[in-house]
Amino acid sequence: MRLLYTKEIEDGNYEIKEFSESETPRYAILSHTWEQGEVTLQDMEGDLARASEKEGFDKIEKCGLLAWHMGYEWIWIDTFCIDKTSSAELSEAINSMYKWYEQAGICFAYLADVPQKEMKDSRWFTRGWTLQELIAPANLEFFDAMWTRLGSKEDHLQVISDCTSIPPSLFSGGSDVDDFCIAQKMSWAANRSTSRIEDRAYSLLGLFGVHIPLIYGEGENAFVRLQEEIMRVTDDHTLFAWRHEDSRAGLLAVSPDAFADSHDIIPFVPFGFRGDAATSSSRGIYLELNFTGIGGEALGIAILHCKYKNDEGGLIAIYLQDTSLTMKLFRRVDSANFSRLDLTKFKPYPYPLRRICIEAGHLRRKRKQSIKQWKIEAERHIYPSDKINNLMTCEDPSGLLLDAACSGDNDTVWLLLTRSHIELDSKANSERTPLESAIRNGHKVIVEMLLEKGASINMQDSSGQTLLSVAVRFRHKDIVKLLLDRNAKVNEKDRTGYTPLLRACENGDIAIIKLLLDRNAETNQKNSKGYTPLLQACEYEDITIARMLLDRGANTEDRRICPQPGTSRITSLTCLLLATSRGNIALVKLLLESDAKIEARDFDDSHATSLLLATTAGNETIVKLLLENGADMEAYDTNTRYTPLLVASIQENVSMADLLLEYGAKPDVQDRHGRTPLLLAAINENESMVNLLLKKGAKTDMKDRKGRTAIFGNSKRKYDNCEASTGAC
Repeated sequence: MRLLYTKEIEDGNYEIKEFSESETPRYAILSHTWEQGEVTLQDMEGDLARASEKEGFDKIEKCGLLAWHMGYEWIWIDTFCIDKTSSAELSEAINSMYKWYEQAGICFAYLADVPQKEMKDSRWFTRGWTLQELIAPANLEFFDAMWTRLGSKEDHLQVISDCTSIPPSLFSGGSDVDDFCIAQKMSWAANRSTSRIEDRAYSLLGLFGVHIPLIYGEGENAFVRLQEEIMRVTDDHTLFAWRHEDSRAGLLAVSPDAFADSHDIIPFVPFGFRGDAATSSSRGIYLELNFTGIGGEALGIAILHCKYKNDEGGLIAIYLQDTSLTMKLFRRVDSANFSRLDLTKFKPYPYPLRRICIEAGHLRRKRKQSIKQWKIEAERHIYPSDKINNLMTCEDPSGLLLDAACSGDNDTVWLLLTRSHIELDSKANSERTPLESAIRNGHKVIVEMLLEKGASINMQDSSGQTLLSVAVRFRHKDIVKLLLDRNAKVNEKDRTGYTPLLRACENGDIAIIKLLLDRNAETNQKNSKGYTPLLQACEYEDITIARMLLDRGANTEDRRICPQPGTSRITSLTCLLLATSRGNIALVKLLLESDAKIEARDFDDSHATSLLLATTAGNETIVKLLLENGADMEAYDTNTRYTPLLVASIQENVSMADLLLEYGAKPDVQDRHGRTPLLLAAINENESMVNLLLKKGAKTDMKDRKGRTAIFGNSKRKYDNCEASTGAC
């Protein structure tokens, strides 16, 4: 701390000395308003003659001499006792200033505009820094521009109170500064000004006994930081008892001006329970408050632990809007007004104590539009008292909740959920809970509200479906995601064995399938019909879904077991068999690329392979695809012993037979009756087929069980013509 030595001022000596805190001597201190030509430390340490030419030098000289004549050898004057070129020193000085004024032996309050103005109109009473300079010193004397004594604080109690709103008791010894709440002290700072915006906050540090770093350039955020630091050391709710249209800082005020009308607010705990202290995070401020909904647009009121000093029956509440409709995050609205609750008529049960988060923190940037853009008019959204009473006091609100959830009435659902207790999973003479009704009808906001309140997420509906399956069934993607985010059981089956993934695959809903797969939905579970998700995709020939499932490890060898209508046959098809039977080339190719077993057989009488099925269907593209992937051309139908080539011959499909022979099919294979492809072609009198087989080396003398050969078959004439034309013998 630097001090000016007053003893030698008359001799023209201005010695400035720096003291440690423990060595600081008795000193006087000056409180004044800065004018043009103030003298700095650099001026005093430089050319003193030049410094003496500044307008502010006379103030230093007169004040120093006054201190000396009043018995003070040292005096502190802010203009030159702080090195303002050092940010560290400036920060230390501002954080220590209240203490320096408090510890001074006397404070000279110099009113430079008196007697030109009346004392009550002096600029000194309008400046931000002079507030702490008025309050902190135990001994303060006022002087006018001519350094004529005007009297002490005690001599002007009423004048000071009239122009500062500070109760006279603070200066008369009847009360201490710590006896006043935050809102009252803030009100004293309202409508005061400083040269720098940040100083409106920094000038109040000592008054509230807190310290914060100085960040010049942050503007109004300095006052926000001040309030956050105050909140850290006290649980005084009057910090939030301000009224102003500018709510850019959320629950916190933008400036002390917001507390202009808060001088008669005092702390008051209405129900004897103060709750946990407020805490803050990047989201906002967490408070335990009695809260209830009062209208549309998620409008409610939160009761602060304070009241007006002379209003015995009134409670102060602020308007809040639930921005997420889940009572997770609120913002203050209609911040220019309070809501008054009559304590004599107050019933606490509609106002449960909740720990809520209210937006606060760094100011949102001003835009060209009015700051009223951040305001909603509470009165427009408040419901009539009879409607609120019905919602908040009815003995069985479950029916109201179910109806509102079903119809998508967000406001009514939200209001009912602000009650202290409501049965969320009641079916209220219905087959469905409010949550299921909201899910079925796609009311995501209501689903989120109910879940946040604690509705059971893994209940089943009357048909045994999980709520996740219901959302999947009705194709409500956003609700599916919401339920998954809340850890709904992704692999739970309903009574028919359907999982949500099976249901989504049946619907062909790619977006929902992806959501489920991303949450590790099991790809190989079967429903009561034996379908896996991949089998369903193959059944519906949906290659996109099939690829998604295969990428997540779906088993290609699970089987669809299905009775054949009108017969005793039962087919048992793998995905490849199913895709082949559907003739879906792209799906067959995909399954082969995924290493589906190419020789898997149907489990019916025939035990057909995919190649047999494709040949029977006459699908040469799939046949070629299977052959290129190594399909066994000699695998036969176990009932008839038909190979693919025999099938092609029976069906007189010459191009198919040619394809099979090109890939090495044996031309002399026999069915269970001993018939060869050539014999069957001869029987069918198919010259083209006979010619093809003969070209490929088919034997003409192989006999079937009846002893027939191609030469002596039923079509000898046709064969003779073929033999003559080809030269076969």
